[in-house]
Order: sequence, then structure tokens, then C-alpha cells
Amino acid sequence: MKRHGIVLGGLLVAAAAVVAAPASHAGVDMSFGINAPIGDDGNLFFSISSRYFDREPRMVDDWSRRFRNPDDLTAFLFICSRTRVAPDVVWRYRSMGSSWYDVGVRVGIPVEVWYVPVARDPGPPYGKAYGHWKRHKSDPGYRMRLTDREVRDLVAVRMAHEYYGVNPEVAMSWRRDGTDVRKIMTREYRNRHHRDNDRAGRDYDREDVRYAEKNASKKSGKKKNKHGDDHHGDHHHDH
Repeated sequence: MKRHGIVLGGLLVAAAAVVAAPASHAGVDMSFGINAPIGDDGNLFFSISSRYFDREPRMVDDWSRRFRNPDDLTAFLFICSRTRVAPDVVWRYRSMGSSWYDVGVRVGIPVEVWYVPVARDPGPPYGKAYGHWKRHKSDPGYRMRLTDREVRDLVAVRMAHEYYGVNPEVAMSWRRDGTDVRKIMTREYRNRHHRDNDRAGRDYDREDVRYAEKNASKKSGKKKNKHGDDHHGDHHHDH
């Protein structure tokens, strides 16, 4: 009995650790400046995912090659970020045919981690998944099941909600028509940072011009052509 109590206590501590794992991401949205790959949805999404899931961009890029659907990549990264289990283990469970929810169960992710609290019934396509959670809260013995689509929806909503700091209802409306998470995240990034990136690019260009003018002024008077005019030469600047 004592051993059982020790094991149960260990499981509760592990579950608490999973809940405490990077769960508070609100406000992580940031501009990647003139380095943002604006014209490339894939790389921009990798940059956003790297920031949100606190993973190296190379890791996100490498694992993305195993998933055709960006929603599945996000579900994978979400599970990895909420547990200390190695990504290779998560991948192995998934490649054995387990659903994303079952993979989460196997690595010890509590039910509530999948959900963002909402004030009222969110309706389709989220209503059924939230119905499961409501029943689970009233009856902890209720056997939860989430389909892959429900997991993809829930993870996409949580990512948009926490990364951009919008209300869950807003994040749900972005997803309601089935738009994949990559398009949701990159579209909102452009809406928020397009002007910032344009401004940053213009500031960069102006700085380049000032540098060229400064160098040209230093050379004036030192190098005259046969007519006595200033000769500035040709200045080429790589942008």
C-alpha cells in the first residue's frame, strides 16, 4: 500500500510538471524585423513555431519534413513542449498508429492541457470536444477520447490564442472554416507586422544612403578629374 502511495504521488508530481511546462505563452508575439521571411509561409511559420514552442528553428524545420499537414506538426510540437519525453519517443508512438490524444495519454499529458477555458459553449467544430471536457470535469472517471481533428483544432486555437494574445473566441473564429494553423499564424503575423517590416526596411535603406553620402563627402576634394570636378566614382551597396 505504501508503495502504491509513493507511485501515485510520483504520478501526480509528474502531471503537475506537465501542466507547469510552458503553458503561459500569451504575449510572445514579436516582429522578426527585416529578417522575417515574409514571402515564404513555410519558413515564417517555422520562425513563429520556434518562438512559441521554445525550440531551435532547425529542430522545427527537421521535424516538419515528416508531416505533410502543418496541423500535425503543431500537434507534435505541442506534445513535445508539454512533456520531458524526447521527440523521438513521441514520433515513435505516433508512427505506431496511435492518435494524437492517445500519444498524449502515453506521455502523461492531463486532459485539461488540451483546452483553453471559454465562457460559453463554443459550438461547432469545437462543441463536441468541449462536451467531453465538461463531462470529464463532472466525472473524472469518464473515459475521454478526442479525434485527431479535434486535437488539431484545439492545438491551433491554443497556439493562436496564446501567441497573439487574442480571446479564445477570436482564435476559434479564425479556425472555424478549416483554415490550417500555418495560414492562420502567418496571415495574422503579416496583418500585425507588415507595416513594421516596411518601416524597418526603409530605415535600413536610409542608413545605407547616409553611409554612402558620408563616404562620398570624405572623398570629395581629394580626387579631382582633369576639369577640376569632384569625382565620386561608382558606389555599389548590397542590400
